[in-house]
Amino acid sequence: MNLYEELRKKDSFSSVEKDVADYIVENGESILDMPIQQLAANTFTSTTTIIRLCKKLGFKGFREFKIRYSKDLLSYMNRDTHVDVNSPFSEGDSAAGIAQKIALLTKDTIASTQATLDMDILHQVVQQLLQARNILAIGVSDSFVRIIDFQNKMLKINMFVKISYLQPDQAYLCTHATSEDVALLISYSGRTAEVINEARILKQGGVKTIAITSNTTSPLAQLCDTLIMLPNEEDIQIATYSFSSQLAIEYVLNVIYSCIYKSNYEKNKEHLYHSRQKYLHL
Repeated sequence: MNLYEELRKKDSFSSVEKDVADYIVENGESILDMPIQQLAANTFTSTTTIIRLCKKLGFKGFREFKIRYSKDLLSYMNRDTHVDVNSPFSEGDSAAGIAQKIALLTKDTIASTQATLDMDILHQVVQQLLQARNILAIGVSDSFVRIIDFQNKMLKINMFVKISYLQPDQAYLCTHATSEDVALLISYSGRTAEVINEARILKQGGVKTIAITSNTTSPLAQLCDTLIMLPNEEDIQIATYSFSSQLAIEYVLNVIYSCIYKSNYEKNKEHLYHSRQKYLHL
């Protein structure tokens, strides 16, 4: 979820944390230049309360919170109209109306996901995948479809991603992995039972694990070594379809693929060219 909207909702906040959230929302951009001590004084709270709120929202401290808040505030102010990620269209919408809303949802989701991406972590993940003996990818249902697409892209630049099309057999894939391998585990909620089970197996085997998830406190996040965070905007229990979450996952995987491609640009360009030439001249 966009951080500005999350502060407005105030879910799971204590009464004093709600006071801080209300003040931040009401004062917008002025917060960005405000020291934590000043914010504490203005809200009649304490720096401890503010840091606790920041950590509850998934940040290490107030400085990291402000960096993300500045991006999300700008995104919120600049968006065309609000589209509910859980119900982006209604029964009475025309085809043209639905087309517009899905376009806006796509635009907002990608902008929000880009703002959430940590560039240092992205660089670390790309390096780990480039150096891995084997790359594994784990996911179920809609997320598994995104994994197949990622595997297909990687194959075209001569990089191989191990997956199991029989999803119950993903456990065997994980059992045979070693500390020289790297595994990508995808679960938007971070609570998918099968993915959590594979994460436990990988952890026991000393395999490097990278979670793509929206939930920093989920079981999957706790089990994995590295987290690539997605915007926590969609409620999978009530959503019409997982449009937003799957757009976010696909965007992140496309960014990872593009960074890997760029790491050896000319060689990968040549791989693609020669593969296509051989295929076309069969």
